[in-house]
Amino acid sequence: MTTPTQTRRRPGDPAPDLVTFLVFHAGLRREFGRLAEVLDRCDPRDERRRGIVDEHLALLLRALHHHHTEEDEAIWPLLRGLVPQAAATLDRLEADHQEMDTVIGRLSGGGRPAPEVAADLRALDRLLNTHLDLEESEVVPLIREHVSAAWWEESGKKVTKSHGRDLPMLAAWLLDLATPADRDHIFRTAPAIMRILYRLSWRRAYERRVSQVYG
Repeated sequence: MTTPTQTRRRPGDPAPDLVTFLVFHAGLRREFGRLAEVLDRCDPRDERRRGIVDEHLALLLRALHHHHTEEDEAIWPLLRGLVPQAAATLDRLEADHQEMDTVIGRLSGGGRPAPEVAADLRALDRLLNTHLDLEESEVVPLIREHVSAAWWEESGKKVTKSHGRDLPMLAAWLLDLATPADRDHIFRTAPAIMRILYRLSWRRAYERRVSQVYG
């Protein structure tokens, strides 16, 4: 029988490692406005380029929705139990997720003109950055103070596995946008097999995608 993971951080215990979590936030902050600019420049006759941009956008939308779902289903319920006084802030963050999901739903539909997609990307960018400002100022300190490092690590492993076929591209994306110090930390703490695959193929596949999308 397995022992349940301790969820509450005890005095003297290490804080959870939030480097990957916060780098992920930084990537989300960067990408949607950037893709709107790409669509502004995209020749409407270049169907191949538009298809590649749409494919990359779909990847990022899945990553964003996945991130929000993990927060709503695992992290926020845990914090509600550990820090009941945070309920109002968590309610606001969940409402933000619902508002963003409406825009994500529109962006997930195909065949729309580039200017319409770009407008929705800019709306999502504004919503997301306001949301992350609140999350990082109010909730990240609560995670550091109250959540055990063991629970956070176990949750992170589950999230990594659940990305499935998107994992190679997302892992390379994360390392690409991290600061040198954060990149070293992520690379050092990642499983050996992921480091090997990144060197052998993931990085090159991501670099090709970036060249095609942002080129």
